[in-house]
Amino acid sequence: MPAGAAAALATTLASGYLAHGAKVEEFETKLAAYTGNPRVCALSEVSGALTMALFMAGVRPGDEVIVSPMVCLATSMPIANLFARPRWCDVDPATGMLDPARIADLVTPRTRAILVYHWSGDVADLEALQATARAHGLKLVEDASEAFGAECGGAKLGHHGSDFCIYSFSAVRQITAGEGAALLCASPENHEQARRLRRYGIDQASFRLASGDLNPDSDIAVPGFNFCMNNIAASIGLAQFPQVEDIVRRQRANGRYYDSALAGAAGLTLLRRREDAVSGYWTYSLRAERRADLLRKLQQNGIGCQRLHMRNDRYSCFADARRDGALPGVDLFDRENLSIPCGWWLSPEERERIVACIRAGW
Repeated sequence: MPAGAAAALATTLASGYLAHGAKVEEFETKLAAYTGNPRVCALSEVSGALTMALFMAGVRPGDEVIVSPMVCLATSMPIANLFARPRWCDVDPATGMLDPARIADLVTPRTRAILVYHWSGDVADLEALQATARAHGLKLVEDASEAFGAECGGAKLGHHGSDFCIYSFSAVRQITAGEGAALLCASPENHEQARRLRRYGIDQASFRLASGDLNPDSDIAVPGFNFCMNNIAASIGLAQFPQVEDIVRRQRANGRYYDSALAGAAGLTLLRRREDAVSGYWTYSLRAERRADLLRKLQQNGIGCQRLHMRNDRYSCFADARRDGALPGVDLFDRENLSIPCGWWLSPEERERIVACIRAGW
């Protein structure tokens, strides 16, 4: 936490206004200015944000959502929570993300949305995914949980044309609210709906009379959720906004150092990153031959590393999910993917030691 965070939180605690309120609205304003998208809805956590996005995309029980198995559980579980099913799509092993060329064969009359996960802060092929979504009348939902600060074509994620984009502010993100998320919408109509859905479908403008009493004429047309961010979380997040540019700059510097320092290293395949995009570099993800051996060596040298996520189609809770044919890209990427530290807190000396350890072989 930056200096001043404790004092800011103490002020909020002393105010008596702990639930959704002015601090949340201020957090939304800051995030809107940073991303360039004014249609920001701050929420309590990332799975709730994805649940709302999929719900607004029309996903209902029995429907299908095209998604890669190589995602966080926070990405795939909202599909199941809406009693829908994932259609597992293969990935491009060069990136670990959805292969747009494999999507068309998976579309059925029950398909409602494409859910793309920006792996480790890298940027997916948004233009191809958006074109595919439009061609099939589907909504495109971006999970940018790990991609804070990432850009595509000079625009921040969330302001690049997809129907919905999700940011996470959980404890391990570049900017944290302790727990929290934001849903960015392309259309004003969806933004207004999101603001109602995050609290039971209530229209806040009409729910209470001027006296503060409940308004019997205020209707709830669509039942909603309880996914509001609170002032406590927003205060923690706001305390870090003065550091945003510095955090993003450091993350990028660490990632670009690895891009150069690990190029050509025996046994490694560096991921392909788009020339028109800038990664958020949440971790530095790569592919390693004999991954278990490298993982063991790094950990023995006090260097944190891990597979970023397990392929979700292995979990029995998704046993009824439709999977048509082989997923060779997923097979390869799941076998080799490994993430090493890339956070803003990493010093030049530490990243040099990591590179030296890897280049010495395993």
